[in-house]
Amino acid sequence: MELEPLENPIVIHPHLLQRFLKHGKDYANLLALYSFYIYHAQRQKTNQPLVTDDFTRKGMNWAIDRVKKTKKILKEMKLIEVVQKQKYYYVHLFFIYTKKRLGEILGNCNKSLETLETKTPSPTKATKSKTAPKASAPSVPPLFTKWIDYCNKHKIKYSKSNINHWQKKLKDRVTIEKREAIYSAISNRWKDFYLVPIKESKYHKFLGQSLMMERDCDTLLDIDKKDGRFFYQFKNLKISSTVEPFKLFQKYGYKKEEVKKAPIIYDVKEKILSVVKRF
Repeated sequence: MELEPLENPIVIHPHLLQRFLKHGKDYANLLALYSFYIYHAQRQKTNQPLVTDDFTRKGMNWAIDRVKKTKKILKEMKLIEVVQKQKYYYVHLFFIYTKKRLGEILGNCNKSLETLETKTPSPTKATKSKTAPKASAPSVPPLFTKWIDYCNKHKIKYSKSNINHWQKKLKDRVTIEKREAIYSAISNRWKDFYLVPIKESKYHKFLGQSLMMERDCDTLLDIDKKDGRFFYQFKNLKISSTVEPFKLFQKYGYKKEEVKKAPIIYDVKEKILSVVKRF
């Protein structure tokens, strides 16, 4: 018998496998039946495939009781539901979405990206630092949207749980690390991107610190790097420098609770002007 090649591979997230493992001896049955449903969802190009219990019994070569028991567990896990349409019963897979539904999920994310790209100024060759509107925490949408576009282009299947997992990994991480992780995954054609743990991060420890230079740079929110320059986003302004964070904060950094220990402005003003430029 010649098997028909699948357009897309069946991908099940590790988090879901962990949930299956908690059911002990039913693990293999859950994985097999859920994969069977996904397979027919792909073939029928819908998230509500027509897969009756009798059809499943024949396709899986299982006893009908085994089908019903395993299906019941999947329903209790909120992974599927049975939907009746006229005289037929369809299996609705909650975490497989149509392109329209994915567009709704990612809609706000894409709108945020368009707003950011419209409002974000490009660096200039000014000589000092420039006051910027009060900034919020680092924004995920630009790089996250690039990742989603890559997944769509290469037909990498993902679900709402994947999206939540990816967003959680990017939360509270500096842009330079997000960029490195996502660009590395894309260049290697991976199905996921990987950030180093916070405790191993070279940059996360600087978040929340301040610099006392020509002006007080209040509370670091984000760090990015482009064309050999580091871009530092503080609550009150943005600066760029060729000096890496470790050296910059070692020399001029302080925490707000240690404000009395901060370097005096006139002691460091002349030194810092040679490395910091406005943009």
